[in-house]
Amino acid sequence: MIPAIYFDGHASHATRVHVWRDDAMLRWRRTDRAREWDVPLASVEPSARVTGLPFVLHLANGAHLQIEHDLLPDDWFPRHHRLERLVDWLERRWVAALVSVVIVVVSLLGLFEFGLPWAADRIATRLPHALETSMGRQSLVALEGRLLLPTTLGPARQAHLQAVFRHFVDGVPGLPVVELKFYASPAIGANAFALPDGSIVFTDALAKAVPDDQAFLAVIAHELGHQAGHHMLRQVLRSSGVFIVAGMMMGDVTSLGGVATGIPMFLIDSHYSRRFEEDADAFAFRTLAQRDIDPVAFVHAMQALQRAHPELKGGTGLRYVSSHPLNDQRIARANEASRRYQANRQAPSSR
Repeated sequence: MIPAIYFDGHASHATRVHVWRDDAMLRWRRTDRAREWDVPLASVEPSARVTGLPFVLHLANGAHLQIEHDLLPDDWFPRHHRLERLVDWLERRWVAALVSVVIVVVSLLGLFEFGLPWAADRIATRLPHALETSMGRQSLVALEGRLLLPTTLGPARQAHLQAVFRHFVDGVPGLPVVELKFYASPAIGANAFALPDGSIVFTDALAKAVPDDQAFLAVIAHELGHQAGHHMLRQVLRSSGVFIVAGMMMGDVTSLGGVATGIPMFLIDSHYSRRFEEDADAFAFRTLAQRDIDPVAFVHAMQALQRAHPELKGGTGLRYVSSHPLNDQRIARANEASRRYQANRQAPSSR
């Protein structure tokens, strides 16, 4: 016989009993032997085994029996306890618990290293255009008056750069609708960035730093690469955490407000991943060559920025390299793209 506590389902009073199995019947009686009960064993619904907690036998009439976890024989309810016995076996062994902790940690690392970026990338490239437009506009509103101030470029300079920009992008097939906007920004400095709605923001400091129209277009081509790859949205989604991504995957459109808020913060203290920079650079080199512009213009733009702002080499301050890291490898790739461009131009004449 096994000691247990019996609750009849009608009152909170507990009765101490002894329980035993009699073939296909479950029987129990009070410890003073004043009363005895029995029910078919098949009508009893056992609880799952949880180490440290009483084992509960639920009866059909709403009553239940509580038995100490270790006292109930496994063969009383063999059909119900195969999985529970395995869990119970694992819970009793510290090695299994340690392995479980390791599995959880590795799974979480995998989620943030691979799962979250994968989900963010899929979401960013599948958002309806109307939502991207809304997010871009919200971001621009958040930036204006804080980081972005009215441009100080003269009307003639603005008109010239707008004409150069429009002529360039109109000749690039497959581009979405894009718009160039100039702003002054002492906080951001020499910078350019593409927002999800198709706006390309170009600061006055950067417009003054680029040495010529081709260098200006090299920066534009790079930003078009970021826009074509949805890089800003993907980067912000990745850094916004699992909650925004999970909310968007479940159809919670209100979580997009967090993404729009995250874009200004990204511009202040973050930067694109190395892969995104390489993708945008490659897009720029291809696009410049397609428009018959030597990709060396990209090198000229980067070198002009370094001359205008020597502090950028250290990556400090809210400047262009805060969101577009400058390094020798990028310049080397631009020079290599220039050599290929020159070789392709000379090839027909050498035949």
